[in-house]
Amino acid sequence: MKNILWTLLLLPITLFSQSIQNKTTEYHLHIKDTTVNFTGKDKHALAVNGSIPAPTLYFHVGDTAIIHVHNHLKTQTSTHWHGLLLPNEQDGVPYLTTAPIEPGETHVFKFPIIHAGTFWYHSHTMFQEQSGIYGSIVIYPKEGKQDLREEVLVLSEWTDENPKEVMRYLKREAEWYEIKKNAVQSWSEAIIKKGFLAKTKQAWQRMPPMDISDVYYNQFLVNGKNQINFPNLKGGDKIKLRIINGSASTYFHLNYSGGDMEIVEADGNPVMPVKVDDILIAIAETYDIILTIPDDMKYEFQITAQDISGKASVFLGDGMEMKAKELPKIDYIEMMKNMGHMNMGNMDMDKMKMDNNMHHNSDHNMEMDMKKDVQKPMDMKNEHKMNMTGQHHNMKMDRDEWTYDNLMAIQATTLPDNRPWREIELNVTGNMRRYIWSFNNKPLSKEDKIHIKKGENVRIVLHNKTMMYHPLHLHGHFFRLINKHGERSPLKHTFNIKPMETVTIEFEANEEKDWFFHCHVLYHMMAGMARVVSYDDSPINEQVPDRNAAMKKLRKEDKHWYFMGETNIHSQANFGELAFSNYNHVFTGEWRVNWKGDYETETHFMQYLGKNQFLKAIIGGDIRLREDGAKNTKDNRQVFHVGFEYTLPLFIESELRLDHTGKLRFQLSRDDVALTKRLRFNWMANSDKEYLLGMKYIWTKYLSLSANYDSDFGLGGGLTLTY
Repeated sequence: MKNILWTLLLLPITLFSQSIQNKTTEYHLHIKDTTVNFTGKDKHALAVNGSIPAPTLYFHVGDTAIIHVHNHLKTQTSTHWHGLLLPNEQDGVPYLTTAPIEPGETHVFKFPIIHAGTFWYHSHTMFQEQSGIYGSIVIYPKEGKQDLREEVLVLSEWTDENPKEVMRYLKREAEWYEIKKNAVQSWSEAIIKKGFLAKTKQAWQRMPPMDISDVYYNQFLVNGKNQINFPNLKGGDKIKLRIINGSASTYFHLNYSGGDMEIVEADGNPVMPVKVDDILIAIAETYDIILTIPDDMKYEFQITAQDISGKASVFLGDGMEMKAKELPKIDYIEMMKNMGHMNMGNMDMDKMKMDNNMHHNSDHNMEMDMKKDVQKPMDMKNEHKMNMTGQHHNMKMDRDEWTYDNLMAIQATTLPDNRPWREIELNVTGNMRRYIWSFNNKPLSKEDKIHIKKGENVRIVLHNKTMMYHPLHLHGHFFRLINKHGERSPLKHTFNIKPMETVTIEFEANEEKDWFFHCHVLYHMMAGMARVVSYDDSPINEQVPDRNAAMKKLRKEDKHWYFMGETNIHSQANFGELAFSNYNHVFTGEWRVNWKGDYETETHFMQYLGKNQFLKAIIGGDIRLREDGAKNTKDNRQVFHVGFEYTLPLFIESELRLDHTGKLRFQLSRDDVALTKRLRFNWMANSDKEYLLGMKYIWTKYLSLSANYDSDFGLGGGLTLTY
């Protein structure tokens, strides 16, 4: 009886204790259309619970998350829980892991919270992330949060343009964004800065002008504002910032006017505390850093776009403003000259493989050294010092460039030795002129899945053969990002790969079903830079029971057709061209019509061939009529033709066509030669003794002042409309 009484007395305490340990944390997220004004203009956007960014979701390890996502849009939506380890069907990629959320419907996500850290969530449907569907996740350990003030910072950018229009404009090879960012590398600037030979070499190798980011943004934001303040901080105080790069296509430099920043976590995983004076945070990465307030003043934590096209600021403390040092503007010509020493058109992949093997060997040697003495100071790139503080190593780096060698796991991250290894090699590839991005020169729509098996150790070796930075993200896994710390290489879910760099990641294949692996530049992913990592012999995912049908829908993303056009309204004639294009094909229609009624029209269907797409097969027709056309077949013809077009060095387009009468025509042309920041030159000549010389001055995104001389239509000038 006594035992029963004690049991009854202790039962409420036991139940209460269990409820704490197994708490259910529930949220409702309402996705709706909204209007925002970040630039002085009202623009359409998407918001979650009425805010951009979306609300921060807080959990503790051991919680069960139940999240109701209500779709109030007229289109499908989705929510991906970026960086969280969770059941496959809860990952939130429509048609791959989770059913899309239809208009007017609610989807309930339910999953256990098994690890602490800073993470985020965003839509994985089309361009919705760019329009505002992104927010932060903070997960505390079971024992609760530290006794340290902390704030969440979600970094992002805003464009007044519809993101679909941004993508279409990127596809048409136009330079308005580069003009706005002052990133045009013109021939005149190259000559002035003694970069003519480097510019010529670049063009000879058929490489487009270098760029750091693709899109021009109207505003850069932190927690939805260009500037925010965290007051009530005094000299000696410390604050923890949970920083999330939730942008669609912008890397950010992080700098602090109050001194060094101490990194304590990367992508939700603890690292050995390290003090740095600059961090380059890639898209979709997260860093937890600790800042110290030196004195009773107001210090700037500066967030600068990687291409130095804008910034946002966080001010910490009260009193006189202590602004961070402005980062210098980028000298693209000097950058081009430095990169010109590399033969980008003929990369020696065998040498890259050899270098990578040497990298593995150096990792192994590092591991052996570290096993002997884990307290041994690391041989950093530049001068550093090691100070023991408690049980931590506080490392101070004086360096020119942020690298992942700054990150060291707090314990060994090596994979089990008793598992078979699978090594996968991927080239990061792309065609900047046509804005096509891929792995191994194939977009998602053209390539099969990457097959692995549960129980393996997987090593992926990536070679970036492009001139762009790419933030690559693997869903559902943490991987070892192999760096100089060997067995204590950091665990991450997203990593940056620089131009012409080789990076190796390793992970334990301990999941099942299909997981997405993609570039987190939204426009690169939508242009094809994605793969599906698929576990063989997996059970059916009830969210997507027909995996083949689902994959067909997923692969549609990079197969879209895009429309573009240009017309010159000149005093002597109207010249124009319209085009519909996708990954492999282009339909074009051209016309030249003077004010007397003489005209020339051509229509073509073209298919790109080869991995570099320098070659096109052509089939089409040519119809023309002029006043003296009855006497001259050049001026009066209706022919069907076939042929080829090939991009020569210096981006000269060569064309050879044969019409149905047996007549051959050879043509050379070059468009959009950047003489200055806004002045463009173009020319054409063919074996029919036709030629054209033209100039245009780019005035706005869609409008230019232009003039040309056409051998058939004469001299004239006027306006050029571009779409």
